[in-house]
Amino acid sequence: MLQTIKDYKILTALCFVTFFVLMCFGPNLQSDSGGYLEASYTRGLFYPLFLKTCQFFWENLYGVVFIQLILGLGSIFYSIVGFSKLLERRFNIILQIGLFASLAMPYIGHTIVGNTILTEPLAYPLFLLFFSQLLLWRKFSEIKYFYTSLGLALCLMLTRKQLGFVFAGFYGWFFLDLLHRKKIRIHLYFLPLVFFVTGLFLEKSYMYMKTGNFISTPSAIFTISSPLFIAKDSDVALLKTPEQKHFLREAIKERDKQKLGMHQEEYGNFAWPYHKKFEIIHDVLSYQISSKILGEFDLGLIKKEEFIREISLTILKNNLVSFYKFYYHNVINSMGGYYYFYAVLCAFFVCLWRLFRNEQNFLAHLGLMATGLQFLNYGTAGIFMPILRRYSIYADGLMICFWLLCLGLAFNDKKND
Repeated sequence: MLQTIKDYKILTALCFVTFFVLMCFGPNLQSDSGGYLEASYTRGLFYPLFLKTCQFFWENLYGVVFIQLILGLGSIFYSIVGFSKLLERRFNIILQIGLFASLAMPYIGHTIVGNTILTEPLAYPLFLLFFSQLLLWRKFSEIKYFYTSLGLALCLMLTRKQLGFVFAGFYGWFFLDLLHRKKIRIHLYFLPLVFFVTGLFLEKSYMYMKTGNFISTPSAIFTISSPLFIAKDSDVALLKTPEQKHFLREAIKERDKQKLGMHQEEYGNFAWPYHKKFEIIHDVLSYQISSKILGEFDLGLIKKEEFIREISLTILKNNLVSFYKFYYHNVINSMGGYYYFYAVLCAFFVCLWRLFRNEQNFLAHLGLMATGLQFLNYGTAGIFMPILRRYSIYADGLMICFWLLCLGLAFNDKKND
């Protein structure tokens, strides 16, 4: 460890300076922070548990920020050193600074996630460590890295449920192994699925402890904004119960009154105004309109979830074309536009092709993993809502690292001198 710090003095110094500067900002409470601090049943399991553990040792939130920054900057340092092991070379000073700035952007940018009391300060370092461990497993074929990455994937899923998409990373590598006809112990194929199911079971068990009902964490009220955005008057007749019809009829009426419907936009790219006006549209449709109308019915927790879910699914089934337009443009706009989407898509297929030809090209391993997880991240988050900046931080920095490593290795290639 000491030798690693000596080899990466600049990187170590950057981590220490960033840590002390960010500690001066102190904790940053957001509108959702209260739910995590109170361990509300509408929030996941792992981050409230993390907060309770930190507050057992420190009464104020400065201790929480201290641990979050240690985890975040430590995972950044570990990931960069892990990349150097994968590529079997020591990075120069410029590349160290560039890689650090890429991965630390959520901490030093305007989001400053390390200081916030939200899930991202825990989920982001877990994501980086998962990414590094899975690639180290590919490089060295040591089973300890595989098991560690499985444990990290489970923690990620329990921190933010949508991050369960990381389990797809295991099966991506298994698919490549099958193409290369590599022998894999058969139980490894089933372990990611076992851990995924375990995550679902733990989530529902936690909800049973909190509410007395063996259900998933309530999320319907957060995801109804997209269906309401694309809903038409004709959708009301497709609903089963009078209560559902009354809800949708009143919601559409109020939505149109405030001009927040998809059909009221004058743009060809339907998701762009929705994406830009997220603060207004999502909050109004999900919290003001939906919550107000739901207050007219005496529904329990489970009934309310089923009530909203049935309405959402009915709207989506009857408006698949509109939803596809919305979803397609939403994901691409959130990623940064069509040119960047195309660049990432090209990188994905180039890396995949290189791995077909040369299984030991670990820059291609890194690129395939970064591009694949970026598509999964945006694709999962964009199904029901526009992607907030703090939802998109996970794979963005890794993609920049991939571009930087490609440039760094190209310029350091002696054949190009």
